[in-house]
Amino acid sequence: MTDPVRLAQELVRIPSPAGAEKDLADFLLSTLRRLGEAERGPLGTVIGRLRRGEGPTLVLTGHMDTVPAGEGWSVPPFAGEIREGFLFGRGAVDMKGALAAQICGAVQAAPDLQGTLYFVYVPHEETAEGVALGQALDKLEKPHLVVLGEPTDLRLGIGHRGRAVLRLLVRGKAAHAAMPELGENAIERMVEALGHALRTPLPEDPLLGQGTVAPVFLSADGGGPVVPDRCVALLDRRIVRGETEKSVLADYQGIGAEASIEEAELRFYTGETAQVKFFFPAWSMDPEHPWVVRVWEALGNPPLRVWRFSTDGVESCGRRGIPTVGFGPGDEKLAHRPDERVAVEDLRRAAAAYARLLRHLLGPEGKALLQAREKRPRNGRPAK
Repeated sequence: MTDPVRLAQELVRIPSPAGAEKDLADFLLSTLRRLGEAERGPLGTVIGRLRRGEGPTLVLTGHMDTVPAGEGWSVPPFAGEIREGFLFGRGAVDMKGALAAQICGAVQAAPDLQGTLYFVYVPHEETAEGVALGQALDKLEKPHLVVLGEPTDLRLGIGHRGRAVLRLLVRGKAAHAAMPELGENAIERMVEALGHALRTPLPEDPLLGQGTVAPVFLSADGGGPVVPDRCVALLDRRIVRGETEKSVLADYQGIGAEASIEEAELRFYTGETAQVKFFFPAWSMDPEHPWVVRVWEALGNPPLRVWRFSTDGVESCGRRGIPTVGFGPGDEKLAHRPDERVAVEDLRRAAAAYARLLRHLLGPEGKALLQAREKRPRNGRPAK
């Protein structure tokens, strides 16, 4: 349990698509119980705990689920093969490599820790980020800091745009397809509505970047020679700080379609269900926040960055205001693609960095650092 490469291989070899993470959850429970306490929490989340004396409370978190393997691989996607210095496999970079680095780093640092360390590994994050983490955080004492293991290329993540899934509904009038003039084609109306939707100006954030929108689903009622009377489209919109459900929906008034935030019921591998509204707020941390500075120093002053995608930070920081940062091995651009891979050396570097981080935050001086966090002078500040 001290070799992050071997542990990452074992994790990759356990398929865990969203909603079917049970085998991986069982493996992680067994692994964490060799380090401390571990239990299956709400919605099947794996929650481990290592508590020693008094000090800060820290959460290391990541998701167990992956997207499906898909086609186009040059190696078997669940073999955990190492080739030319890279570990290949679905989930290698997003984000089983980080789970291995967190656990192995904690094993290295465990004898020196004072405080409470939680491991929170959630299901169904790829589908609805923050949902399972929120229920787990409801069960725990409020942490001083949450560290996300999402890939950062060993830089320090301090935020990202949020995500809103917009449902556009257009209604028409059915008719025989041989006599389309007698009906009102909902697909034709949707094409026009989508044109307006995709031309809607989107705000830009000085830190998080430009908002974006992409159609991700289109479906029409009908079949056979019938003019469809109903058409639905889903838009994936990436939102910036300050945007709300109300402000986002206001952008799509008058485009010729009914706009709403998509909602769905998710079923988890435990059989539990959760009703989800697909609106996840943007968030960021001030580079000079005491916890950001402390993590930055512990990790050796890495560059700061923001993710292009969305993470569970929408819940921990975006909704709850808990200080949150991210650190993990791998290039985010390799996620969700064939031949997903992470450098073996980066796995080792990430595990060593997590060990340093934990010793710095939960070491013997942790309690004193916590008490003095607002007063402690800083000799430098992280650079963007």
